[in-house]
Amino acid sequence: MRVYDAELDGGILSGDIGLYNYKEGIEPDINLSGVWKFATGDNMDWSNNNFDDSGWNKLMVPAHWEIQGFSDYDGFAWYRKTFFLPKNYSGESLILLLGQIDDIDQTFVNGTLVGSTGIWNFKDKPTSFNDNEEYLSKRIYSVPEKLLNFGGMNTIAVRIYDGIGEGGIYSGEIGLMTQNSYRKYIGSK
Repeated sequence: MRVYDAELDGGILSGDIGLYNYKEGIEPDINLSGVWKFATGDNMDWSNNNFDDSGWNKLMVPAHWEIQGFSDYDGFAWYRKTFFLPKNYSGESLILLLGQIDDIDQTFVNGTLVGSTGIWNFKDKPTSFNDNEEYLSKRIYSVPEKLLNFGGMNTIAVRIYDGIGEGGIYSGEIGLMTQNSYRKYIGSK
């Protein structure tokens, strides 16, 4: 495949086409890489699973938001993904893999906080967002079974603060896997 970009804004930005490199050999049971909804700014209502994000931008995950039309943007932004969770996962403990995020995040499933990386005790803008190189940390969050709608739709919302340079969900495996699958992967390393 060959893509020509004369304006530095082109490329494949949506659709089912994709090349996924699982460098460390882990592949989610439910792959959520691909098109996600995206908005700059900050509003905690955006964490709610019934929030209407139909007017939001679409970005590819994983990839920095700068290469997808948000050049030089630093600050708050949100990603959202709604997906169907098959009934056969009922009774399973699930792990959410969100790869690496630049810089810090809070992650919600169906409106409930399931994990965060970085310091989030601030009102406006964080004064500390990269003291521990959070942008290098893989996000791996346990999702309680009671939060999930098995045989129905579910929503992941990720609140991100990027303080400098590139931002967003930029690298790694994106999806859900059973705790048993994850343990097997960890045991094989």
